[in-house]
Amino acid sequence: MKKTAYWRQLLLYVWVAPITVWCLPLALLAKWTGGGYAIHSGVLEIWGGWVGQRLDRGIPFLGAVNAITIGHIVAGVSPQHLHNSRVHERVHVTQFEHWGLLFPFVYFIAGIRAQQRGGSFYWDNPYEIEARTRAAAAKGKS
Repeated sequence: MKKTAYWRQLLLYVWVAPITVWCLPLALLAKWTGGGYAIHSGVLEIWGGWVGQRLDRGIPFLGAVNAITIGHIVAGVSPQHLHNSRVHERVHVTQFEHWGLLFPFVYFIAGIRAQQRGGSFYWDNPYEIEARTRAAAAKGKS
């Protein structure tokens, strides 16, 4: 990795660190309840256990999800769910790198605005549309 790329990536980790650090205990919670965690391409992936069960049962505003991104952490129902949603969730990692700690608020406001226009909080959220579009484009290239 070039020196400038290294420093840029380090700066992005620091910029997103407040929200990433806040969610680090999820890795231990997943591990202690039968799940696991690993680092994949610079992102901590957490799966299964209580965390996976909670995602599968549903979370506020989104309902049941296969995976969710929180800073440089992606939590998923299972390793297979993480694999299947990796490109989509990495788009959200990039969005976190752009907005930093503000991203959850920006995402929430975008979802509310989508609902006000008669759409879905999730499906019509521009950040989800971007993630789905980029994931579909990547799938078409493979």
